[in-house]
Amino acid sequence: MASPPPPTLQTIQISLLSPKAVLLTYNQPHISNAFTLQQYHDLATALTWARDHPTLLVIVLTGAGKHYCAGKVLQSPDAGGPTIEQEIAAGGALGKVLQGYPKVLIAAVNGAAIGWGCTQLWNFDLVYASSNAFFQTPFTKLGFVPEGGSSYSFPRVMGRAHAMRMLLGSERVSVREMYVSGFVTEVFETSDREEFVERVCEKARVISGFPEESVRLVKELTGRAGEIAEMREASERERVALSRVLSGDAAKKMMAEFAGKSKSRQGGSAGGGGSKL
Repeated sequence: MASPPPPTLQTIQISLLSPKAVLLTYNQPHISNAFTLQQYHDLATALTWARDHPTLLVIVLTGAGKHYCAGKVLQSPDAGGPTIEQEIAAGGALGKVLQGYPKVLIAAVNGAAIGWGCTQLWNFDLVYASSNAFFQTPFTKLGFVPEGGSSYSFPRVMGRAHAMRMLLGSERVSVREMYVSGFVTEVFETSDREEFVERVCEKARVISGFPEESVRLVKELTGRAGEIAEMREASERERVALSRVLSGDAAKKMMAEFAGKSKSRQGGSAGGGGSKL
């Protein structure tokens, strides 16, 4: 049986690295790869295709341009953006695909990993970062709450003190600090994106060349079934809290102000896609 061809997607580029490895690239560099509703759907589609592909074993995810992922595009429904319900549903559906993913997931983080671009990384087996990478979850700054299960995963991985610096303090954290806290696997000493991504892809090719049963068993033996269940419970609590705060006047006001500042920085360009988290 012939392998299914990769889907053609609006916001994700798919490139085969070898018969057993594939590169997925966020392909909206004009908005620093900030998530739109379409990108949620596209990433879920790409990951599902790779999961069901009969030969693929390793999936690498990176971002085109200067940044890995600048969070989400913040645009109110009045300005043409998705409703709160649509965004939460799309994020939840993608989370279900990511959590407990059966194949090897590798993140290649260049530049900014903000908001969703940061919280999703708990689901990856290996997180490689370039020396110019940085991480931030400015939820409280914008009147939001943690998402993507980060209220559980961040304290679990890096300890409460480091986690609260990000979740409560909304601080920007360097790649070195994230490496020390155990969130990043390895820092590559380069700020050249092409060189960095190629080095990560080479690691993917090497792993994909190992005996397949061995790789699958390592994934199985190090599986985090109990943690994933707790993560999903945390995600549900976050969903309820997020629905509440996003319906409030404070969050709406902050989003409008943030979007206005972003538009001013972009000179009113429609191509900016709104502000980003």
